[in-house]
Amino acid sequence: MNKSFWKLWLRDQLPLLITYILLTSLVALLCYLYQLPMTIFTDLLRFSLPLLIVWLIATVLIAKRRQALLARQLLRADFQPCSPVEEQLAAMLAQSQCSYRHALQTARQKQREQTDQRDLFAHEIKNHLAILRAQAEEQPQVPSKQVRAAVQQANYYLGLLLSGERLAMTNHDFHFQWLTLTKLAATIVQENAALFISKQLVPDINIPANLRLLTDQKWLHFCINQLLTNAIKYAEPGSVIKLVWQTDRLTICDTGLPISSTDQPRIFESGFTGQNGHQTTKSTGMGLYFVKQVTDQLNFSVRVFSPNDHSTVAELIFPPDNIS
Repeated sequence: MNKSFWKLWLRDQLPLLITYILLTSLVALLCYLYQLPMTIFTDLLRFSLPLLIVWLIATVLIAKRRQALLARQLLRADFQPCSPVEEQLAAMLAQSQCSYRHALQTARQKQREQTDQRDLFAHEIKNHLAILRAQAEEQPQVPSKQVRAAVQQANYYLGLLLSGERLAMTNHDFHFQWLTLTKLAATIVQENAALFISKQLVPDINIPANLRLLTDQKWLHFCINQLLTNAIKYAEPGSVIKLVWQTDRLTICDTGLPISSTDQPRIFESGFTGQNGHQTTKSTGMGLYFVKQVTDQLNFSVRVFSPNDHSTVAELIFPPDNIS
């Protein structure tokens, strides 16, 4: 038993001890004033003091047992609150245990999802590298077009893997700055040049040269690159992919597979591929999920929809204060 226990126990029993001392002192005073036999006082002490000691010992044992139950955070059926304060503390402990179990379950679920994501992206990276290795084994020289395409896809899934790991962290280390959207868009298009060439697609950038946005460049790069990659993936060969600025939003439009009305409400869910993903067999269902996670934290929004049967539009919408 530590000093803290005895201090708190004594504080709890102090009213009883003070009352006992006052009553016995009052009896002694009455015996003195009325010249009564002092045996009355001594008998009072002889019969009441043992009862007081037994009571104090019992309270020590009960308090220690209840303290042990609470220390183990076990609210068993035999733990019955003896005061309003204990009842409130027991309720708070039960609520804390419930919150702890819920948080633990959530953390485990999130850990399982992260593991599944890592396995998925690692599998995709290995597939593209395996294809490249098989081509190298079958022929002495592999066309640079095929090499660039395989490396591009491996880098794409590696980027998703690293982005997912960074998003899972509580501190994403955002760095907000004013950046020129035209330069960023041109850089991203250049990075995806191999994919544009392989599908004979034409990028059309129509963004004011002096337009600036206040945001995190790394994560905005990730969002635009992911939306552009999706547009390339589903666009018809030989078509045009447009990157256009309209008032407060960057629009990326392709002429390809539209999003079905049944898939529309779920496109930002983790791992959801939808009908288009099943048709292309190249979708992990994580790209738009990550984009939504980023936009929610960077104070702008994302919208993806199909206005007709032969196109898909992706929009990044920015608040007016972040546009210059």
